[in-house]
Amino acid sequence: MLTTERHQLIIEEINQRETVSLQELINLTNSSTSTIRRDLSQLEQRGLLKRVHGGATQIAKRHEERNMTDKELRHQDEKQEIARLAASLISDGDTIYLDAGTTTLEMIPFITQQDIIVVTNGLTHVRPLLEKGIPVYMTGGEVKSTTFANIGVNAVKSLERYRFDKAFIGMNGIDLNYGLTTPDPSESEMKETAINLSSQVYVLLDHSKFNEVSFAEVEYEKSIEILTSEKAVQTIRNFDQFKEKYNINGGLQ
Repeated sequence: MLTTERHQLIIEEINQRETVSLQELINLTNSSTSTIRRDLSQLEQRGLLKRVHGGATQIAKRHEERNMTDKELRHQDEKQEIARLAASLISDGDTIYLDAGTTTLEMIPFITQQDIIVVTNGLTHVRPLLEKGIPVYMTGGEVKSTTFANIGVNAVKSLERYRFDKAFIGMNGIDLNYGLTTPDPSESEMKETAINLSSQVYVLLDHSKFNEVSFAEVEYEKSIEILTSEKAVQTIRNFDQFKEKYNINGGLQ
């Protein structure tokens, strides 16, 4: 099989399935391990895929974001692991900010602390929090159809009225060169505001968010802590470099 044909097969398979193992690509192309590793390296250099431990995954478009239903089905066990850790960091009497997103949503069943107050911009978070008897304040603003998050000028203005002991923030990407990013500048502004208003800040990231760069940077000056999973520790090839640059908690370290 010609190299160009093999590359086309690999790209088509990854675009269809999002993540494909090295062995699956070997079987698909009837090629050797060294050949596929070389192919993946070349395709990664061209920006057509991202190599991960044991295979490769699709590169998301920087300005696009999956809808909430799609996100909920991805990496669910891993998100629950991170969510359990995050919830354990809440103390009785805390006022907390829960960012919109599926990993922060997974925190709610694990919250057992007493006398806490939650502010959130996530519409999906309100009902489960109220069902647990937790007082909830919603930000105002426009509702984003894909993530059910409040965003925009009015959302930021309403958020600026509050101060938090702890903020739990979702993110679409973390990169050694470009930092924390998200596809939507409006959501970026909400995250930046929440970070600035919080005494302690935790950013929740599953393994798929590492070495990813989205459209809008999330700027911050204060110290943050990254909460992640065992899978991230085991599968991210340059995880040690992230540990050197960021304060990371979670997984086998």
